[in-house]
Amino acid sequence: MWPFSSTSYPNVTFDRLHAKYDYIIVGGGTAGCVLANRLSTNPETTVLLIERGPVGDTWLSRIPLASMSYGSEGAFCRLQKSEYQQELNKSFGLVRGSGLGGTSRINGMFYSRGLPKEYDFWAESGCEGWSWKEVERFFRKSENFLDGQDYDNVHGKIGEWTNRRDPLYFPTFSRVVEACKSLGIFHSEDLNSPKNPTNCIGQGQFTRDRKQYRNSTNRAFLPAELVRARANLHIVTNAIGGKLMIGQRDATPFVEGVEVIDRFRKKKKVVMCGHEVIVCAGAFGTPQVLMLSGIGPAEHLKEHDIPVHKNLPAVGNNLQDHFGVSTAFRVPMGHSMLSVEKQPWTMVIQFLLWLIWGTGMLLCPVIQTYITMSSASLDARGIPFKDKGEVDALPDIEIAPIAYDSCELELDKSRGFFSLLSVVMRPKSRGRVCLASTQADAPMKIYCNYLSNPEDFIPLRAALKLSLRIREKMREDGYPIEDWKTAMPQGEDDESLDKFIRWRNRSTYHYTSTCRMGSRQDAPDGGAAVDPQLRVFGVGGLRVADASVFPWVVAAHPQAAVVMTAEKCADMILHPKQE
Repeated sequence: MWPFSSTSYPNVTFDRLHAKYDYIIVGGGTAGCVLANRLSTNPETTVLLIERGPVGDTWLSRIPLASMSYGSEGAFCRLQKSEYQQELNKSFGLVRGSGLGGTSRINGMFYSRGLPKEYDFWAESGCEGWSWKEVERFFRKSENFLDGQDYDNVHGKIGEWTNRRDPLYFPTFSRVVEACKSLGIFHSEDLNSPKNPTNCIGQGQFTRDRKQYRNSTNRAFLPAELVRARANLHIVTNAIGGKLMIGQRDATPFVEGVEVIDRFRKKKKVVMCGHEVIVCAGAFGTPQVLMLSGIGPAEHLKEHDIPVHKNLPAVGNNLQDHFGVSTAFRVPMGHSMLSVEKQPWTMVIQFLLWLIWGTGMLLCPVIQTYITMSSASLDARGIPFKDKGEVDALPDIEIAPIAYDSCELELDKSRGFFSLLSVVMRPKSRGRVCLASTQADAPMKIYCNYLSNPEDFIPLRAALKLSLRIREKMREDGYPIEDWKTAMPQGEDDESLDKFIRWRNRSTYHYTSTCRMGSRQDAPDGGAAVDPQLRVFGVGGLRVADASVFPWVVAAHPQAAVVMTAEKCADMILHPKQE
């Protein structure tokens, strides 16, 4: 497996697909791998997993830093531009995973659940069965927490999906922690503890295994030895679940099978389904599959001459993302990831550190700690109020210290980079995704609509001010941090901050909610697409299980919640409740 070749993996070829399976999963990404594992535990149940990309389980793909890919189109990364956003004078680079494991094989590996009240709000909004008390066991089921110290006994210890912490690598990170503590921000020993306050800073947990390899969901839930042992599980890669074959049962649309397309030979075949189809193609891909199948906003489908099986306006609407704004600073070169780029000889040292001791930059210490806050708890200068007590709200901002420049703009590289990425965690702005073509592998039209709701400026202004206070504390403590004048707001009045927000911004690639869960009446933009059992409204034999079903984007990095959703979906399928 050195370093680019794949080990032998027991996926099936397109030509060897069976005519029928009990369950068909469209999308072998973060969620799809979990579902394929859980639904195939019974050897009498046949399961087909369809994945657009390759297996590609190479040694290089397991190195955390080497496998993190946000910049270019490749075998495991799909990169496209959003539709041009006039008021921000730009299109946004949007990234998603491709290949078995999906985005879990290219992301920053954060394992972050969010606070319990996040899921309690889901339940209160019409998603019955999704309160924290009801979903916590699904977080634990998949988790294998490798740290010896579980401070509040909140982690799973026997699941397939490992996560861990490591000592802070760059001095900038520990200086940020100390600066936050001096500002009165609570330091959490475990950022996934349900006992955490809204406002806190702590050390991130990352999905790496005991050998310090990236533990993407394909490696965790579908290792070669498991797939080889389950003759009832077929995984076909480099294949597209093009559209669903829809018939009628009791005068209701019902999914009977899936059209599968060989990506390279363009051959097609229909595979029938005995029980259910579960679509796990992500916040962009899932609405595409549904729309191409005649499920979605009727007027939009008619524009593309697609027969309408179910008018479902929520499909493709309500797109959300965590929108970030970056301040950048100059620090010593050795305190920045830029040192690997500017001093190539350091890569040899870092490679040996990782290979022999499992330490160093190849663990991907781009972000190791982060701050969650409620903007309402900050005063006019961005300093936490001392006398307001605990904030009873979800965090609406995150500040992530990054050992690089976290924006897409070019900066001079003669000094080390350090940045503070201020992120709105509960955005009010909503985007949408639409068909650009009836071709199954064509990119969608994606309208992000960032900052279309002016309320999103409020938490971002507060986060920027807090970032500047953190920088001041670091400087007061003697740390050599200098402002990068062209990457800083020119003032702290609303006009200066808003101008900066419109300029130094980016997506954080946390797309959700385009097939949201709830009731038909839960929102003015067309309601929900799936019920709390994740069944698509008005269509039998069809569920969705990925980030597209989130009622809103979680105030956390979403991959842990995606895996929880897949676990819960599998449980609802295998152990249905009587209604």
